[in-house]
Order: sequence, then structure tokens, then C-alpha cells
Amino acid sequence: FPQAARPPSATVAQSRLAMCDCGQAISCWKPPLHEAVMCVLSGVVKGEQQPLDIPSTDPNKFIVAFCGSGTGHLIQALSVVKMMQKQGMTLVGVVADTDANERMMRDMVAPLGVEVLTIPAIKLVDAEKGMVLPPFVLRNTLRAKTQLLEQKETITSFLQRSGAGMMVSFWHITFAFFLMLHPLPPTVKVLHIAAQFAHTSLDVIQLPSPIEVVTKATMEVMAGIFARSGQCITISSREMPDALPPILEMPKLVETMTPRLILCYFLVQADAIALEKLLAKHGSGGAVFHCFTSKQLPEVKGRPLALNSHPKQRALFQELFGKCTGVIVSTGNETIWEAVCRGVPVLTIPTAEHGEQLLNSAVHAINFPNLVRARKKLYLEDVRWVTEFELKEEAVSESLHLRRRVTHLAEQGSPLFAPLTPA
Repeated sequence: FPQAARPPSATVAQSRLAMCDCGQAISCWKPPLHEAVMCVLSGVVKGEQQPLDIPSTDPNKFIVAFCGSGTGHLIQALSVVKMMQKQGMTLVGVVADTDANERMMRDMVAPLGVEVLTIPAIKLVDAEKGMVLPPFVLRNTLRAKTQLLEQKETITSFLQRSGAGMMVSFWHITFAFFLMLHPLPPTVKVLHIAAQFAHTSLDVIQLPSPIEVVTKATMEVMAGIFARSGQCITISSREMPDALPPILEMPKLVETMTPRLILCYFLVQADAIALEKLLAKHGSGGAVFHCFTSKQLPEVKGRPLALNSHPKQRALFQELFGKCTGVIVSTGNETIWEAVCRGVPVLTIPTAEHGEQLLNSAVHAINFPNLVRARKKLYLEDVRWVTEFELKEEAVSESLHLRRRVTHLAEQGSPLFAPLTPA
């Protein structure tokens, strides 16, 4: 891996430990845990490189790839497809993974009208149980690695047929792993785009929990895989060098906070059930709640549900989003950015033990102190904060600033998406 993604030597690890003074003694376990996770995962993803033969490529043809866990990466990909088509480029293929659900593929990918390749995903989250335990993540990684290598001929044939001169990938780790082991010719430009790249710069000592330390280490190994197969571009709501602003379909700016409609999306059903019980006990505060999960919540014996439950579906979610006055969400980046652009309050509730969402939650609360409130569990007072929120100048300013950056990218595009110039 690149130097930044390699596990530090024993000497470096010892030096980090030595830097822990008495006031930091409680955090001295963090560097060793971080280094251990990196060492284990780095060993698992090793492999011998075998360059691919792609006889003919067209710089104006491109493929998009996306991670199917949630809809955020696909939404980003679809927005970039529009930008690149506006520049005169042609989409010739999509690379999905086995985490992408049937509805997502049917409603959002199939209308693109191009060939679709689906390759294994590394399962990190169970829609009902939450985060997969680390030993099973390791097992899933080894299983995906084996399946990926078994599909080498299928993947190679897909890339050869497409003739694409550009690959634009949104956090598709197994596709990046394939490209790392099977490098493309220099006539193909590869971009990896994700907000997650920003997390590699976080200070391990400052992370509060073991799961966040493990997550950072995992992301550093993943960043090394991405960097070995293409250029890595960070998505950030902050202005920073070599980064893109959030890639969104700009929502309508909220005009009134009445009637109150609260839109909720949870990665696992347990969080939705907790919210439903809270509302059943204390009431909705006069607001109407619509909650989306992987499947509709089960009925409750003896009473109706205290909220409107929906299986995950983009069209209805977008329709309701255009009417919402607040959002409660498992901390996916795109929904939070969209809510900030709309100018409505966001309560983030990370999925239990989901390290990436824990990191996301803290970052968004820092970047948008007036519009985003980060909590690890649902409490009535925070739900009331969403239902009773009143727009003030500081919150409006946060929203307008992000809207300007998102609009500029949507209208002007980015030189990063320009095709390679033939030598």
C-alpha cells in the first residue's frame, strides 16, 4: 500500500505510546488497537498483480460503480452521470454490488439503459440486527475475495466490451480491490469518490470508543486499496483542496415550518421501533412522522403504529422530503447534506456499533452546529427539538452556504470529470 496506508512499524507504534502523557493515559490503548487491526486486514487483502488487457478504450465513454449499502453512493453516482453526460460523455456500464437491493436496481439503475455488472459486497451491516461482528466481517472479506477472483473473466469481459476510458467509483471497495490486483492500462482514468476518505485524517487518540478506532484503521486499509487503483477524491461540506462539495439533487428550500412533517430513515429496524415506542408513549408533538426502513415495521398488538412506516423506496422518500420540516436519520451523509440544503433540522442517531456512522455524526454536528444535533440514542427532548424547531438566521446561513457550493458543482461541473487527453 502507499506509505500513508501501511501499518506503522513497531518503532513508530512505540513512539506513539511514548507520547501518551499522564493526562492521556486512558487513551494509550488506542494506537496498539489501531495498528493491530491494520496489520490483520492488510494481510487479508494482499494479492499478486496481473494487469488487464483492454485493447481499445474511448476517453468519452465511462462506467460508474457504487457501493449498495444504503442509497447515498448511488444517488451521488446518478448525479455525476448527469454532469458527465452534460459534458458530452456517454455512460456505457454500471458496476453494482450484492448489497444493492432489488427495488434500488429496478427503480434507479435499470432506467439508465446500460449493461450492469454485479459483484460481491463485503457485508458490514445487517438490516435487522445492526453491525456485523468483527470476526464475521473478516469472514465476509475472505469470502468476497474468493468470489471476486472467481469472477475475473466475467469482470474482464465486461470492461473490454464497454471500451470505457473512465471509471468513476463511489466507495465500491470490491471493485477497487479487483482493479488493484488487475491494473487497467494508462488509457483508462479511474476516480474513487467518497466522503469516507476524510476520516483517515482523524487523530486516533481523539476517538472516544474502540469501534471508532477499529473503523478508522479499517478505512485506512481501504483507502490504501483505493489509492492503488485510482485517484481518491474526498467529498466534503467544507472547502478544502482537491475535494468536491456534496454531490446532490438540490432539494427545494423550506418555506414554512407548518404543518410539521418529520421524515425518518434508519439503516436497521431496531432504531425505528425505538422511535415508534417513544412516540406511542409521549405523543408526536403535533407532527406527522414518516419512517423508512428496509421493510415495513410489524404491527403492534392492541394499537395502531404511532408513525407511518414504509419500506425503503426512493420515489416516496423524495416526495415526502420536499414537504418535511425535520429529519431523523441513521447518519448517512447524503440525507444530512440534503436536509441542510433544505434548511431543516437533523437529528442523527448512528446505527449501534456502526463506526463509520459514529464518525459521520460527530463531523456533521461540527460542520453544521445550528442544524445538526448528534446523539447516540433517541431521547424525547431531542425529538421535540426537531418537531419544535424554528428557523433562525444562523441556521439559514448554514443552509445557504452549502446550497451555493452544491449548485456551483451541479452547474459548472468539475475538471476532475474531464476525459483523458490522448497522448
